Amino acid sequence: MSSTSYTVSNVVDAMLDVSDNGLSQYQAAQKHGIPPATLSDRLRGLPSKSDIIQPAQLLSKSQETRLVTWILRQEALGYAPSHSQVRATVAALLRQQGQGRTIGVHWISRFMKRHPDIETKIGRRQEASRFNSFTPKAVSWYFDIREQEYGWIKPENTANVDEGGIMAGFGLDSLVIGSSDPKRKAFLKGSQSRTWTSFIEAVTADGCLLRPEIIFKGKELQKQWFIEEFRKIADWYYITSDNGWTDNHIAVEWLKEVYLPQAQPADESDTRLIILDGHGSHASDEWMATCFLNNVYCCYLPAHCSHGLQPLDNGIFNASKAAYRKELEKLLSLTDSAPVDKVNFIRAYAKARTVGMTKKNILSGWRVTGNWPISRRKALAHPEIQPDKKETTPASEGAKDRQTDSDNTPKTSRHIRDLGKNKSPSTRRRYSVISKGFEAQESKIASLRSRVASLEEQVSRLSRGEKRKAVPNPNKKFMTLAEALVAGDVISSPSRATQETEAVEDVIEVGGVQEGESSNSAVEELPVMHTRRGRKVKKPRRY
Repeated sequence: MSSTSYTVSNVVDAMLDVSDNGLSQYQAAQKHGIPPATLSDRLRGLPSKSDIIQPAQLLSKSQETRLVTWILRQEALGYAPSHSQVRATVAALLRQQGQGRTIGVHWISRFMKRHPDIETKIGRRQEASRFNSFTPKAVSWYFDIREQEYGWIKPENTANVDEGGIMAGFGLDSLVIGSSDPKRKAFLKGSQSRTWTSFIEAVTADGCLLRPEIIFKGKELQKQWFIEEFRKIADWYYITSDNGWTDNHIAVEWLKEVYLPQAQPADESDTRLIILDGHGSHASDEWMATCFLNNVYCCYLPAHCSHGLQPLDNGIFNASKAAYRKELEKLLSLTDSAPVDKVNFIRAYAKARTVGMTKKNILSGWRVTGNWPISRRKALAHPEIQPDKKETTPASEGAKDRQTDSDNTPKTSRHIRDLGKNKSPSTRRRYSVISKGFEAQESKIASLRSRVASLEEQVSRLSRGEKRKAVPNPNKKFMTLAEALVAGDVISSPSRATQETEAVEDVIEVGGVQEGESSNSAVEELPVMHTRRGRKVKKPRRY
């Protein structure tokens, strides 16, 4: 056994054989495949090389072990961290410890060398396209992770987080009852505001509702939005964004200021779990680092499956939005359909939240989706689940070759060589000869095409005609393209050049007096001048 293939447990076993079983150092070293000098050093109490250099490393052994565990779990979720995300996580850990040390350029490679369980690989994004609908296959993929990786986390430490949105007004038409006269139109009096206000809500598996974060569209919060009666909900969180929706910064602020303080476990060593969709703000470097530092794991739902697997989308949001619409109707009847401002929105949403987000509805959402108690059968029995898409079986290689030979006409020499790959040696030689002849023809055709392009350019130059000066506006220093177009000083196509030139010459020959005009016209006769071609034109008078 080579000197690099033994482990710490081999050294420990060899030391026990020497101390307890009476073996010599040489016999124990040979038995467990470690160098005799190494065993002798350990028996004399000398530290290993890794123990000597440990103080100089950025992270301790326990921290590195925890980081490896986190990386492997993120990979199992389909969100294997990139190098930049690992570096951001380590940098955040160092800042938390008050260390000003920087991460070296080669730290990642050396870290992976110390931990053979992880390595750099190509991250192929296939899961989103594979599970792009709510199917049994997607449900099974999700519950394999949910049961194996996170089934041990307590329900009070398991939360579902999602962002929702509500339109400030009704905005859309709806069915009503009115006169049967077809000429009479039924108009609905109400706020037509289509401004969206979003919110971030979180519920735990034991039925608790965390305080929300309200995101208004705008630049800054206004003091007049918060009146005295809102003291009962003074612990809500408010923020603004340009579009009224969350972004990377808002998501991290919610994680730090809203979720972590409210979801603090009774035992600080307990792990917390967040079930959420795969929005980009939930997978940023800072989000990942913050979760790692606070022992929080993220379980991401398959794409386009939140309506079937997310507790908040199964009864909780629906009930609260229905209650909000009822409150809005009451409000509009009192305010004569005035626009719904921020004050009225907060008032209506607070009442709707009390009605819709009850403990009963929260527990029902967790139970229907099979997230708690964990039940794959419940999720597979969801009324909106779709059957798995049938995968098309590719044609056999022989049939594919026959189709290629019969239907596809070869267009290049490479195509000809590809057709002869799986043939017999004699057939491949024939294909090779044909390919070489095809290459010669390709070279000849390429040369001829180049010659044709050169001749076309020469013809284009000759067809442009003689130089003609474009007369600019004397009041301007530069002439724009629009002025040239108005003045007609653009290059005509060769087919029209002769016709346009003749038309211009005819206009010049007519002069200032047209047929049928009286001889005593007020138009002055201008002196005559000759052009280069000998034609007579009227010479303009200089003032």
